Amino acid sequence: MNINGFLHQYGNGLVFGSALLEESGLPLPATPVFIAAGMAAGAGDMNLSVILGLAMSGFLLGDILWFYLGRWRGSQILSFLCRISLEPDSCVRHTEERFLRHGASSLVFSKFIPGINTVIRPLAGISGMSLLAFVLYDGLGTVAYVSSFTLLGYFFYDQSDLLERWMAHAHRGFDVVIAVLLVGYILFRYARRRQFLQSLSTSRESADDLKGKLDAGKPVVIVDLRSPLERKAFPYTLPGARAMSAEDLKKRYSTFQRATEIILYCNCPDEAGSAQAALLLQKHGYQARPLAKGIEGWKEKSYPLEALPNTELSWA
Repeated sequence: MNINGFLHQYGNGLVFGSALLEESGLPLPATPVFIAAGMAAGAGDMNLSVILGLAMSGFLLGDILWFYLGRWRGSQILSFLCRISLEPDSCVRHTEERFLRHGASSLVFSKFIPGINTVIRPLAGISGMSLLAFVLYDGLGTVAYVSSFTLLGYFFYDQSDLLERWMAHAHRGFDVVIAVLLVGYILFRYARRRQFLQSLSTSRESADDLKGKLDAGKPVVIVDLRSPLERKAFPYTLPGARAMSAEDLKKRYSTFQRATEIILYCNCPDEAGSAQAALLLQKHGYQARPLAKGIEGWKEKSYPLEALPNTELSWA
């Protein structure tokens, strides 16, 4: 059975299944399937409108799943994304900043930017965006993304025979080469990540030590470096903590007393963001350390937390 014959028989299920599985979080790229299905539609073996409808339906169902996961389990989802991302401090943080800056419109372009799409969907749920607004903006992005690759295959359908012959004569080790390159890339990024964390050679403050200092009445300044979305996902903070962004800290660090110890925390378990901020303060002569395991480490000990006021974010 040739490619077009296979797609004629199984294509609709393959298109919907690949779209749903990719958007649900499994590493199964749907883009090649869209292109191949578009080529089959151009050759008359599949229906173009059915392909587009199935692909968009699969994408939207997967996206809505992540949207509700963000709404129901916001802080756990953000922590999970930090754990699985090779560069959580850049990927997660930059996506949050993009979402806060551009609002719902960032959903329209997120599927075209690697790494952004996975994070932005639960962020939309955490933000309090309505399902209707999410489906509208995410749907526009889905239409643009699916149509781009499906129509690419549709208009170049006459190259399907060439593609099939190339695949038939390709070296058997080609898929192995691709797998090796992919694994090599992941290992390279992981090694860079570990090297980065090791470079942050600043001591951590344990939750027990910080609690002891607070109980003893020692002067300690606690800085909450979480983003507005992270604070909305878990609307609690350490007693007396000041909410500041990393950028605000760079501009306002001179307001701190040099004799006062400064403890900083963020959301990610490896506390790389707060470690970077602590190093900045140390370079300027301050006694600063990150809180080990961030706010998660404090929660694990069941130490007291203060509720944050409910803040609504507008996505008009």
